[in-house]
Amino acid sequence: MLLILLLLLPITLLIFLMKQKIFIIKLKKSENDPRLLPGPPRLPIIGNLHQIGSLPHRSLYQLSRRYGSVMRLRFGGVPVIIVSSAEAAKEVLKIHDLECCSRPHLVGSGTLSYNNLDISFSPYGEHWREMRKICVLKLFNMKKVKSFRFVREEEISSLIDSLSRSSNNLLETPVNLSEMMFALAASITLRIAFGKTFGKSGLDNDKFEETIHRVQSALGSFAASDFFPYVGWIVDRLTGLHSKLESVFHELDNFYERVIEEHLNRTTQDDQEDIVDLMLRIERDQTEFSEVQFTRDCTKAIIMDIFLAGVDTGAITIIWVMAELVRNPRVMRKAQDEIRSCVKKEN
Repeated sequence: MLLILLLLLPITLLIFLMKQKIFIIKLKKSENDPRLLPGPPRLPIIGNLHQIGSLPHRSLYQLSRRYGSVMRLRFGGVPVIIVSSAEAAKEVLKIHDLECCSRPHLVGSGTLSYNNLDISFSPYGEHWREMRKICVLKLFNMKKVKSFRFVREEEISSLIDSLSRSSNNLLETPVNLSEMMFALAASITLRIAFGKTFGKSGLDNDKFEETIHRVQSALGSFAASDFFPYVGWIVDRLTGLHSKLESVFHELDNFYERVIEEHLNRTTQDDQEDIVDLMLRIERDQTEFSEVQFTRDCTKAIIMDIFLAGVDTGAITIIWVMAELVRNPRVMRKAQDEIRSCVKKEN
């Protein structure tokens, strides 16, 4: 297989270079167009990719200081607009929301979301509107959120008990707060979404964090296919990104299938429906949301959103808040006083 790819590489590169030559001719004609946004000079073929370092947000910040809060770049063959101020972000996300709200098809997110069948990575259109309607009206409405209050209270109480036991430990073993925050976010998410605790999910703490980090790494990896549509797929196979994405996808897909099968094979029905129960009911009935077909892949794609965004985002937010509180003792004392005041009032 590798030999075939190497043989095809010169032909593919020739086609790509011919297209790039045509593009460069057109680019030179439009370079002096006053309507274009400011931006740094770019190289043929790779565009501005050489100016993006290992920390893209810092590289883009440095460029924005020179070229302004709204600038144009080109990543390979893809034109990109960078917005880096609150005022410009408001223009994009609020005032011109409809013109800017769609999502591009990317290799990593497309693979893990079953070809963009979820909500987070789905392009704006009929499918996205129906998925959003299902989430707002059925899965995450206020009544449903309130019904799971006991889950949040039980898991937070369990965390506090664990911290209390650790503080009374005579060995004075340091507490890894990051691990505890991941476990807390995972337990709440898994109980609400899948009806099972973190301990019964088949994922221990280390394996769970490893899986999350592998997925985030796969999503954030440089995919040549995203920037070089004609030859990028060859590069992705040579670098191993394609096999990495496939491996992560199959691992997650097996987990989703196991969760769904457990729900389908349950002999008793709990009074409290979890989110997977609701999605399976929507998938079975196919009546309320008839504009699009809600398939098994749609169910698994939304599980992916919950599993990844629900756990990772929540845990990282708490970890960063705690880190900032440790760095600012005055704010830490203020937060502690407010909590103690509220606890006294409730007692």
